[in-house]
Amino acid sequence: MPAVTRRTMLGGMGLGALAGAGDMAWAFAGKAGSRTEAGWEKQPMRWFQLAFTEDDIGHYDPQFWLDYFREIHADGVCLSAGGGIAFYPTKVAGHGKARGLGDSDPFGEMARACKAMGLRVLARVDSHAMPAEVFAAHPEWAACASDGTPRRHWTAKDLYLTCPYTGYNFDLMVKVIREIVTDYPVDALFGNRVNTLGVCYCNGCRTLYRAATGADIPIDTDPVRPEAQRYWAWSESRIMAMIDLWDRTLARARPNSFFVPGTERRGIVDYDGKALGERLPMVFCDRQARSIDRGLFSTGEQVWGSGRFAKELRAYAFDKPISSIISVGVEEEYRWKDSVQAAPEIRIWAASAIAQGSHPWITKFNAKPFDKSWMPVVASLYQWHHKNERYLRNTANLARIGMVLDLRSPALQGGLKHRRELEEYRLGFYEALLEARVPFDEIDRSCLDADHLRRFRVLVLPNVAMLSDRECQQIREYVLGGGRIVATHTTSLYDETGRMRADFGLADLFGCRFAGTIQERVQNSYLTLRHPSPILAGLEAMPRVIGAAKRVEVVPAGTSYPAPLTLVPSYPDLPMERVFSDTPTTDIPMAYCRDVGKGRVVYLPMDIDRTFAELRHGGHLAILKAMVAWAADETAPMTVEGPGLVDMAYWRQAQSLAAHIVNYNNPMAMAGAYREAIRSGPYTVSLELPLGAEPKGVRLLESDAMPEWRREVGRVIVTVPSILYHEVVAVDLA
Repeated sequence: MPAVTRRTMLGGMGLGALAGAGDMAWAFAGKAGSRTEAGWEKQPMRWFQLAFTEDDIGHYDPQFWLDYFREIHADGVCLSAGGGIAFYPTKVAGHGKARGLGDSDPFGEMARACKAMGLRVLARVDSHAMPAEVFAAHPEWAACASDGTPRRHWTAKDLYLTCPYTGYNFDLMVKVIREIVTDYPVDALFGNRVNTLGVCYCNGCRTLYRAATGADIPIDTDPVRPEAQRYWAWSESRIMAMIDLWDRTLARARPNSFFVPGTERRGIVDYDGKALGERLPMVFCDRQARSIDRGLFSTGEQVWGSGRFAKELRAYAFDKPISSIISVGVEEEYRWKDSVQAAPEIRIWAASAIAQGSHPWITKFNAKPFDKSWMPVVASLYQWHHKNERYLRNTANLARIGMVLDLRSPALQGGLKHRRELEEYRLGFYEALLEARVPFDEIDRSCLDADHLRRFRVLVLPNVAMLSDRECQQIREYVLGGGRIVATHTTSLYDETGRMRADFGLADLFGCRFAGTIQERVQNSYLTLRHPSPILAGLEAMPRVIGAAKRVEVVPAGTSYPAPLTLVPSYPDLPMERVFSDTPTTDIPMAYCRDVGKGRVVYLPMDIDRTFAELRHGGHLAILKAMVAWAADETAPMTVEGPGLVDMAYWRQAQSLAAHIVNYNNPMAMAGAYREAIRSGPYTVSLELPLGAEPKGVRLLESDAMPEWRREVGRVIVTVPSILYHEVVAVDLA
């Protein structure tokens, strides 16, 4: 293929709808600030990322991609611009250039052509590494190990890792950003790997850290240690300062443009959700595909992970636009970046995210695709999304159950060794709510103010151990005002620093007090279900279930309903002749259920949610479902009856309602990649109508069919014959 130059690029744009677009594209250069309108970020619904490799220069076909963007109805693109390696003729000293760049401008040519097509353009910058020649001129920009040795890149050995906290990001990158946003028609800046390095011991960091804290950077940075917590707090403050600096730089050159980090809040200690939510006009989730990797930032193997990550973004971004970055390739620790997933896996990962309110973003590395089998898959997915866009522009999530998301405490409490175990509480309760078909949303622990809690009838606190006095008071006021909570294990037993309290911060709500002991391993113990009990409605055939693996010892305090669950204490499990209990029943409560003020409280002094994550025992699922149902004491706004494992979400739009059902009935739902989709059904979907709303029509968006439906008091009942991947019940409102 001949080298692509400015002349040949613009000449090729004479095809089809791009005829005459060349002059328009070049008119944006340098003075296009007014073309980035306030609030523009709410408009794009479908994104595509094209990440250049250095050998793309002169060897890829720009028109091929422009035609594809038009075919899939992309609204925005993310194009590789610069950082460690520039794909445009940069004039900034110290800014590395792609090999073979010469005077060509692949980023500029694509950015201008996309802008001429009406697409929004994000300039991708990656500042985590620099070429050896840049390091030779500026060794002070390198990230250093604890002995002061500059750190080379772990795979590309000719590159050096850069320090994210000092001169490279705070001096050089400011000049790079100013150059990009001044010379090119970009709407925002997308930062790849700006916050994933971790600890740096360069002289600049040592000086800044000592000035800020009076201490040296610790060698042991396990966040369970107080001195390490101080370091990670400083690290977060530097990244927030960098975001603010880059934002100011962008806004001066191009009003209404902004910077957004591609790796959202991930860190050794995850960043504060409220601090990010207040800064970022939109948020991207860089969890591209399932993985068997057991690393700290692994996406995990469960197919619903894509939807869960979308909920985690909305837990602090709320009504701001979010997008899930979806790779068409295999995302494992072996890093097969030119790989291609099978069509069913791409479709189900995308469906999970879309159902939970995410705008899809497909990413492709290398502009010379070896295997194009993914392209018709993405095209059909995006074309469906475009066709049904008005039912996907959500204005409100209608779930009334909210799970409190605390991503920071597991690192601070458990450190590098036990963080994963502490995360299993929320992962277990998440899966239980999903399997129980309870429509729910998430809310970040940093956002427990009355305005954000108002829409929830029930708050689920899955071992939210660390709560400040202020957060406890916010939850207390929520309950006294009519809210309901379901809490487990050590919820509120620690303050915001991780210091154990003498008693639960929410003891007055729980109806019990901490007795001073946490049993870390409970062997061969059971729970007796005390029937009849309205709290255990529907579980009458279940006399007892296995106990949880950990237990907080408590003593009753105050008035509660008769305990629906009581403890069968541990007894020998060997030899077989000794497997019996002298105390087969007790009156020791294992569920405290009570009315408080205008609200309701359920407290379970055990790790039943974490044990469910480990064992997936059906009895534990039934108990968690029953406790949430009793606390809610209402029919859920969306119910689904039918076979197997499905995910669900219920949304409001300007003139419609959209109920999403995602079919996870597949042997590969828990591990591996989908090889085929397995159709399931039928399903009966019952939807609560907003007060005063009347349905005027119902359709199924995926099957493009008019289903059987009927109007009942306050609800619409719809029959969905079957679901392959994902179905959306769309209700037009009069």
